[in-house]
Amino acid sequence: MVTWDTIPLSAGRKKKMGSVFRLEGGLMGALTKISDICIISLLWLFCCLPVVTIGASTTAAYYTVIKVVRRQSGNLTQSFFHSFRENLKDSLVVNLSYLALTGLLAFNIYTVYQSLETYEMALFLLFLYTACLFLVFMAGLYTYAFLSRFSMERKNLIKISWLAMFRHMPSSLLLLALFLLTCIVIVAFPIGAIFMPGVFIACYSRIMEHILRKYMTAEMLAKWEEDEVDAQ
Repeated sequence: MVTWDTIPLSAGRKKKMGSVFRLEGGLMGALTKISDICIISLLWLFCCLPVVTIGASTTAAYYTVIKVVRRQSGNLTQSFFHSFRENLKDSLVVNLSYLALTGLLAFNIYTVYQSLETYEMALFLLFLYTACLFLVFMAGLYTYAFLSRFSMERKNLIKISWLAMFRHMPSSLLLLALFLLTCIVIVAFPIGAIFMPGVFIACYSRIMEHILRKYMTAEMLAKWEEDEVDAQ
C-alpha cells in the first residue's frame, strides 16, 4: 500500500533562481507541468485498457500528480508504476465491485429507457437509476483518493468513501461535474484524451486534498503541512 509517508520531497532540490526560464517556475515550470500532465494522461489510458485496472490506474495517477507534479519529487513514470503495483490487488477487488454496480445500473437505465412510452413509472425509475449511477461514480473517486493515501481493510475503505461522499456532497457534485465535463470534451474532441484525463486528475486532487486532511492523524497532517510549505 502506498501511503502518505511514501511521498517525500527531494532533500537536495535546488532553490529557485528568479529567472523566468528556471526549471521549477516560470515558463519552463509551466511547460514541465503540462508535459507531465500529458504523460500521466497517456499512462492512465494505457493502464486502463484491461478495464478492471481502472481503479489502480486512477489511484496511481492521483499519487503521481501529488508527488511529481505538485511536490516536484521523484520520477514520474517510476512513481506511477510503483503506486500501480502497490495498490493493484486492493483496487482490483474494489473496482470489480464498482464495475458490477455500474453495469447493472447501466443495464437498468437502458431497459427502462426502452419502455418510456409504455410504462408509467419509467421516467421515475430512469431518474432513480441515473442518480444511483452518479453516486457510484462519486464514491469511486473518493475510494481511489483514500486508497492512494491510507492503508485500511477494503470494507472500511468502501464504507468511509461512501460516508465521505455524502458528508462532502457539494465537493462530490463538483467532482461529478468535472468528470462529466471531461467525458464530454473527450467525446467531442478525441484528441483531448491526450491531456484531459491528466487535467481532471490535477483538478480532482486539488479538491480531494482538502477533504483528505480531515481524515489524517495529527502526525500525518503535520507532515502534510510541512511538505506543502517546502514545495512552494
